[in-house]
Amino acid sequence: MFLAWNEIKRNKLKFSLIIGVLVMISYLLFLLSGLASGLMNMNREGIDKWQADAIVLNKDANQTVEQSLFNKEDVSNSLKKQTTLKQSGVIISNGTHEENALLFGVTDKSFLVPKMIEGKKFHKDNEVIADESLKDKGFKLGDKLSLSQSDEKLKIVGFSESAKYNASPVLFSNNNTIQKLNPSLSSDKTNAVVVKDANWQKKSLPNNLEAIKIENFIKNLPGYQAQNLTLNFMIIFLLVISATVIGIFLYVITLQKTNLFGVLKAQGFTNGYLAKVVLSQTFIIALIGTLIGLILTIITSAFLPSVVPIKFSIVTLTIYGVVLIAVSLIGSLFSILTIRKVDPLKAIG
Repeated sequence: MFLAWNEIKRNKLKFSLIIGVLVMISYLLFLLSGLASGLMNMNREGIDKWQADAIVLNKDANQTVEQSLFNKEDVSNSLKKQTTLKQSGVIISNGTHEENALLFGVTDKSFLVPKMIEGKKFHKDNEVIADESLKDKGFKLGDKLSLSQSDEKLKIVGFSESAKYNASPVLFSNNNTIQKLNPSLSSDKTNAVVVKDANWQKKSLPNNLEAIKIENFIKNLPGYQAQNLTLNFMIIFLLVISATVIGIFLYVITLQKTNLFGVLKAQGFTNGYLAKVVLSQTFIIALIGTLIGLILTIITSAFLPSVVPIKFSIVTLTIYGVVLIAVSLIGSLFSILTIRKVDPLKAIG
């Protein structure tokens, strides 16, 4: 480690270039990981707050709530704890701001409604609770909302914790309100039944219905897997690029020092010792580059606007940082193999 660190200090410019590349790679890696987490959270945060085990849908609905429709009495006594869910897409406007949203029709004490942060729960028709992401977009308590597809007016009486569903903000209303907008959702009909029952798989349902594990339901949300796979592939490619770049830089540096390694071998330094020097150098520059990239990421997160779907987790950032350092060490193996092939007599001349 001593020899490795001293060489880095003597060749600041050369090693600074490698560290600079690592800083850019780690910075982009951390931002992509935050973007991946943010997009995942936008799709599933409302569903996660249900803390449910399964959801019952019509088999012909392709696991899509809004396309599902069935008699709620079909599952009335089948499962332990359950609540109906009626859903309709709406375009809302308070006169200043316009937004695409989802309107959920739920019962008064439904566990689908997240914790309130402001205002009160709905008690009358056309009263709604909005999730706080709408508050960040210019909607406020008491706003009268006009709808593009209906003459009905909705009034925001409260705000809940953020509860986005498939990247859309959610409004919660009673069943009468959503029925006015969608007459097919009559009192005896529902789009879905959300279930809290650890033994839901053992319960029987009519042939036209299916119960889906919540995690599987989330994975089948439109765009969810495509977004995750795309960003994960980008992260994997970044790690591969990192290993390649580090490997090339260190390989070139090793070739430039062939005579030096030959002299060191002639003086009795073993291949194992020289390999440790290279690994130590790689660890030091990878650690410095990763830490600087992490600091830049934290600074950037403080200035990003709330509309950017990015979410950082200390655990995730730590894991990616460790993986990046490990991948950089793997990239240095090419240099170690080159050192092993150095012949002291040929190197000295």
